[in-house]
Order: sequence, then structure tokens, then C-alpha cells
Amino acid sequence: MKSKADYRQLFKRNMEELSDSTAKEESNNLCDLMKRQSYYQKAELIGLFISKGREVDTTSLIEAAWYAGKRIAAPKVIKGTREMTFYSITSFKDLEPTFFGLSEPKPDQCHKVDSSQIDLMIVPGLGFDKAGYRIGYGGGYYDTYLKSYDGVTAALAYSCQLVDKLPTEAHDQKVDHLLAPDGVLL
Repeated sequence: MKSKADYRQLFKRNMEELSDSTAKEESNNLCDLMKRQSYYQKAELIGLFISKGREVDTTSLIEAAWYAGKRIAAPKVIKGTREMTFYSITSFKDLEPTFFGLSEPKPDQCHKVDSSQIDLMIVPGLGFDKAGYRIGYGGGYYDTYLKSYDGVTAALAYSCQLVDKLPTEAHDQKVDHLLAPDGVLL
């Protein structure tokens, strides 16, 4: 079996090779599919990453959530640790560019949100397996956060981000629901 590092390289290459039109189409389909899920519809406060680069584009999902009266909490990494904090955002103007090309909430303008307040956490990843395990960028931020998070977790994945089985370690946290262009996998 390949190592996590091998899978990271594979998924990064797969995403780089994804055409603009395929990325846009699959992102739109994934966001539409998420909006139809009962756990999404019930959620009042959604923890959601701000997409960057070739990740599934979460912009339309964030806008649709605001339009539906839902609240969005975005992560802010605590540099030098494996921890992050979520802040409520009401506009993309609440974000600022930070390291690694991330857009994160401005902590002096946004309200901090406790994990117990978040109904649904939509988790990013480079790749996923059919059991819901993920490989992220290697920082461990989400695995650390999800250890103490009791709400529902979900992920959106392009077709090129899916494999049958990933190598896992004891600290790896899997998602409850995995949505792919072909439909709901979990």
C-alpha cells in the first residue's frame, strides 16, 4: 500500500490535472447535492472551509447558506500549533489572506464560535476513501479539531480524489458523510 505522502502527491497531481470546466461542474454538482441532504437542511451553524486553489469551490455553498438564513463559521489556524478556531463570518469581507494562500476570518471583526455550537462541519481534504477517511495537507488541524467535535461531519470530493482505501493511523478522524459527483457515498 502507498504511504500518506504518496497519496498526497497523487491527489495533488490529480487535482492539478483537472480541467477548469470539470472542476466547476463537479463543484457546482457537489454543492447542490449537499444542499439536498437532511443534515445540511437542519443545520443552523455550519463550519466550512474557505476553498483555495483546486479544492472543491465552496463559494456558492456559503452564499446559498447565507441566503437560506444559516450561519457560517470559518477556520483560523493557530500558527505554530495543530489547532484552529472557528469564527462566524457574515460576508467574504470578513476574510483576510494569511499564510499558505488561505483566506481566514479577521479575529478582531468576527465572533469566535465554540465547537459545540456548530451543527455541521464540512471538512476539506486532498483525498478520501470509501470509509470516510481523509488525507489532508499534513498539518493535522482537522484531525485535532474533530477529536473534540460531536456534531455531524461531511466532505465534498471530486472523482479524482477518491480511492478504495487509504492508510490510516490512530489519530485519523473520518467523516460521517462523503459526497462525490456520482452521489452520496456515506
